[in-house]
Amino acid sequence: MDHDILYQLNNMRSFIPVFLLLLCCASDSFAQQGIYIPAEGKVCATGALPVTFYLNTRNDGSFGSKPGATIYFLGQQWTNGNGASLSDEGGTGGIFRFSGNNPLYGSAGRQLLFGGYNAASGSGSSFPSLTVDNPDGIELGDLNDLKVRNTLHFQNGHIFLNGWNLVVGDHAPGQITGYSDRRFVVTGGGIAGGFLYREQLGSPSGNVVFPVGTAPGSYSPVAIHNSGAADVFRARVFDNVYNHAITGAAMQDTFIHKTWNIGRNHVGNGHTRISFQHTDAEEMPSYRDNRQSSFLNRYDDPYWVAQSGTVAAEGDLTTYPLQQPATMHTQQLEAGMRINEYFSKSTRIATPGPQIKWVRFDANRLSPSQVGLLWTTWYEVNNDRFEVERRLETENTFTTVGVVPTRAINGNSLRLLDYNTVDHNNFQGWSYYRIKAVLRNGNVEYSDIRPVPPMKQVEIFPNPNYGHFKVRISGVRTAMRMQITNAWGQILRQYDIDQEGDISVTGLPAATYFLVIMHKGTQVVMHTAKIVVLK
Repeated sequence: MDHDILYQLNNMRSFIPVFLLLLCCASDSFAQQGIYIPAEGKVCATGALPVTFYLNTRNDGSFGSKPGATIYFLGQQWTNGNGASLSDEGGTGGIFRFSGNNPLYGSAGRQLLFGGYNAASGSGSSFPSLTVDNPDGIELGDLNDLKVRNTLHFQNGHIFLNGWNLVVGDHAPGQITGYSDRRFVVTGGGIAGGFLYREQLGSPSGNVVFPVGTAPGSYSPVAIHNSGAADVFRARVFDNVYNHAITGAAMQDTFIHKTWNIGRNHVGNGHTRISFQHTDAEEMPSYRDNRQSSFLNRYDDPYWVAQSGTVAAEGDLTTYPLQQPATMHTQQLEAGMRINEYFSKSTRIATPGPQIKWVRFDANRLSPSQVGLLWTTWYEVNNDRFEVERRLETENTFTTVGVVPTRAINGNSLRLLDYNTVDHNNFQGWSYYRIKAVLRNGNVEYSDIRPVPPMKQVEIFPNPNYGHFKVRISGVRTAMRMQITNAWGQILRQYDIDQEGDISVTGLPAATYFLVIMHKGTQVVMHTAKIVVLK
């Protein structure tokens, strides 16, 4: 600690007791040196002169600062212990400036900050204002969140959340300044990690920016304008887009490989406008070539749902000119947001030729009154839905008898997708089916046509009987022959029959007989049944 802080300490006699433990012998190694403010210690930076901490610092007491005060921290690690406070003396307090350029001990590298705050409980110590001025950045220490009550300023470098949380604002969104694609909050690329929180976003807050990204060079900020009741909002971004938001297979290259996880403390039904920005260099070829057809997706378990009315524009969520071009997509959420939401970006591919690749289409009768239909697509492009069309043999045109929505996310798929449905059809003749794919641009494509015969069915009634019964055959168009045999297979009676017939066997004794129905031309047996003749 240099003469500046000694000057401050000599002018803080009203704050007692003050205890400063210095291990700052120049001959010792950097890791062995430290500054300690004990639990009952009180320190205040008045702003008369800047204060510089060259050493690792632990604050278990009270560190006050007045407006205009600047506290330079050049050590490797700052720790706020349990019960520590960094109070505002006279309103907004001073600025804690973390810098890695230590003229006494060389570069500190990435600085480690144990903030002493708990975002879940909303308790612990917090900085009045904090400036990041370290090209290697600041990393949050384990089991500690960080809160900045007033202003977080990026002069140089990033804040690495390291799985923990950063809260900006105190009953208000606070201010984040100096951010750009070179300086922002790094949330990490995994599906789990820390969030950037902004407190009490409401209509007066306007457009509040969350300058986040998955890694240095991968700036993917969010901006939220909440017109509903004021609430705490949080944002993070992670790499890849998964089939079920955080599980399942990663999606194809029609997506920007980023998922934004946005949350709030309470369910809100007020109007919310939200913007998501990505760097154009991160676009895959299929997305880049069809960027004009891009849109936002919102995860609604178990599907990603394309959002209508997405507005795309040049990215401008920055306070300095961007080093690389970026694109921003803005969506109006008329019904507000849930407590936890996932968003992604994708595009529709415009390609010549068929937009639906049919792998198979089967239509089979399941019962006298039901037909089962099953089809599989290999790929779908810009698809909206499928319509099941049917034509009976007595009709000249196909009519729609069912609608099945596409399973392709946003109408686009590059993998096998299976579909099935049932049509209620008791027609006694032949039916013909085809599937019509209706694309989002209004174009249609058709599958092959599949014929479905009526179900072959034989009715014998009454049974048992007294030598008189009726036989009714449906689902067969060819001439039929019917035989009545005994248990030894001897043919006792034989009849030619079309669709139905009245049978009389009063001359046969009471017994159990077998009725055999076959195709007359081929003698192929179609049906066998027992009949019981009573006397």
